[in-house]
Amino acid sequence: MNNILTKSIFIILAIFLSSCDSDSSRGYEFMPNMYRSPSIETYEQHSIKNFDRLPVNGTVSRGNLVTFNYENNLEGYLSAGKNFSNPLVNNDKNLKDGEALYGMFCQHCHGATGAGDGSVQHPIYSAVPHYNDSKLLRRCGVPMCDLEAGHIFHAITYGLNAMGPHASQITEEERWKIVLYVQEKLQK
Repeated sequence: MNNILTKSIFIILAIFLSSCDSDSSRGYEFMPNMYRSPSIETYEQHSIKNFDRLPVNGTVSRGNLVTFNYENNLEGYLSAGKNFSNPLVNNDKNLKDGEALYGMFCQHCHGATGAGDGSVQHPIYSAVPHYNDSKLLRRCGVPMCDLEAGHIFHAITYGLNAMGPHASQITEEERWKIVLYVQEKLQK
């Protein structure tokens, strides 16, 4: 019994001492990218081969606007209203899609008729403008009923006053459909 105990202690001690070797090698890794995947940090350059930075299908790409390249400032807002029009065709399908999208993303604040009487009732949102008012309190110098497509698209993309930006939630084409619906059905 004493002999077995001595042999067991000797084997355990040999295993323990051999595991403390000075070689710090991790050994062979079968799939190293599974253990340490290459990360891509936001706003950082990368050196990953075959990565073309295209967004995944079905996602909204941040900052990659195909049809609209205006800055998020007053000059960009004014230029967008002056120099840009809706690239979509005014047809029943686009209007129907725009109405559905308006119902999902805008109606809770702006209301079903665009009169600023949506279901969100909070003091910070008390001054939700309606699309057919004639007040000249807008930053472009025209009333809401005279806003151009570029103004509305800019406001949806970057936000305006208490309204936050919707660029991360609504694709570019969907924003244009909302603009089309607002201009055809609610601004009149």
